[in-house]
Amino acid sequence: MQALLAPLYDLAEYSQMKSMLRKGSGIVSVTGCVDAQKWHMAYGLGDDYKFKIIATFSELHVRDIYEQFRAYDRSTYVYPAKDLIFYQADIHGNQQTKERVRVLKRLLQKKPITIVTTFDALMAPQVPLAVYEESILSLKIGSEVDLKEMSERLVALGYEKTYQVESPGQFAVRGDILDVFDLTEDNPVRVELWGDEVESIRSFDVESQRSIEVLNQVQIFPAREMILSAERKERGMQAIEAEAEKQYELFRAAFKTEEAHRIKTQVKELK
Repeated sequence: MQALLAPLYDLAEYSQMKSMLRKGSGIVSVTGCVDAQKWHMAYGLGDDYKFKIIATFSELHVRDIYEQFRAYDRSTYVYPAKDLIFYQADIHGNQQTKERVRVLKRLLQKKPITIVTTFDALMAPQVPLAVYEESILSLKIGSEVDLKEMSERLVALGYEKTYQVESPGQFAVRGDILDVFDLTEDNPVRVELWGDEVESIRSFDVESQRSIEVLNQVQIFPAREMILSAERKERGMQAIEAEAEKQYELFRAAFKTEEAHRIKTQVKELK
């Protein structure tokens, strides 16, 4: 990609800005670039950095920037903001989660990445990467696996149990065979057991069921961002009940019996 940067080397302003960035001189503002030049300049100025973020004002603009910037940097990923309206999440399916998890996976693997996102996505609270990293499942040849326990863990990580995997975010158990379609991968993996021991791991094609690659080990990343263990659910429920009781007493004191009853009912249904 040095050929793409060659024209920038002749610009005195470019060399000056690169020098300021390397010295950690703070914010560097660039003006005067036409649309075709913006991402060329952005790529050149960020060339020294392993992790880069491009933040913009709308999801539509994110997609446009992503398509243009990938011409310069193939390790460019979209990090969409979470939908706060339920029907929007239904429309998108798990595509939005898939894009967000791919970014988290890339960061955990410490691979170079350019993240294109919105200010809304950056401002939203995030699960710490350390918490997310604890939930990654690792399987290798010779390791021992309890299929019942593994199934429970996969469900907790957001995977859907099916008879046969067909799309990312699903897993299936048939006898001593475990198929898992990692949300971030293009092909599922098949783990064959001999008793409780992993005998073979290989990726395979969903349509033909034919093996693609023999693997020595595999990592399965969560299919959701918020990982709730039984302990975390219990703590969360206790906090909700405590807050609900407080609000219940406030409503009773204000003679708002209907609102107080509604609080009790909703918490009971949730529990």
